[in-house]
Amino acid sequence: MHRPTFKTIVTSHRVASSSGTLPARVINPAGLSGLPPLVVLHGISRNADELVDLFAPMAEKHGRIVVVPHFSEPDWPHFQRPCRAARPDQALLAMLSHLAMIDNAFAGPVDLFGHSGGAQLAHRFAMLYPHRVGQLNLAAAGWYCLPDTSMAYPYGLGIDAEPTSLPWARRHRQALSAYLRLSVRVFIGLEDSLRDDALRKTPQLDRVQGLTRIARAQTYVAHFRKAAQALGITPDISLTHLPGVGHDVAQAIRDAGLATKVAWGVNTSGTWPSLAVAS
Repeated sequence: MHRPTFKTIVTSHRVASSSGTLPARVINPAGLSGLPPLVVLHGISRNADELVDLFAPMAEKHGRIVVVPHFSEPDWPHFQRPCRAARPDQALLAMLSHLAMIDNAFAGPVDLFGHSGGAQLAHRFAMLYPHRVGQLNLAAAGWYCLPDTSMAYPYGLGIDAEPTSLPWARRHRQALSAYLRLSVRVFIGLEDSLRDDALRKTPQLDRVQGLTRIARAQTYVAHFRKAAQALGITPDISLTHLPGVGHDVAQAIRDAGLATKVAWGVNTSGTWPSLAVAS
């Protein structure tokens, strides 16, 4: 008797919104684990195609739908954070709404992964829309919006003389308690210590968050925990160091198994869910 052969397929999507047009590729594995879809956000290298190739084996093995948006430089010169000049958050919401009309798996929260500039967008998206996020995975962000008033927005939720800091700080504060209840996993390479040209440097940022991406990841985790505890929330956040890894997402995936660490999600059973054939 002939049995049909199923395989992972990659589909392309393009969604227009009031904020701009956003394309994405979706990795659809043949077998589904039932875990929520994973949205993978690239950094300033905008290597969306490479991320599709890097995450496809994980998606197939572990049965996770993976979405890789592409914020191209011509269309999205600024995508790392929502601001007056660009609303990548709204474009991402529009993409998720589009996918929910096609696949019910997108009806609920999705997991987020971002590397570098993508990690900046991921944690700011989660601050604004925590109800749309399951687990938040951040790798090698250059700097963070701390969930307290230790720094003025966009480095924290404080307010300074800049006129735009007040409304944006207020927006990020509105769902702060829900954000602090998220499961957050932070990853950083132990060789990611260079103060390269892509790393933002200001005297205050260096003083409060640290001189390197390693120090800034540690600062973010510490401030997240303290902010959660101040609201009576038990924080669910961890920091994982990746030995031998610099500021290179491909290296982190190939040498340190980062995609698999992210794919594991909040699964604490020690075994993977059985895979169901996608219909």
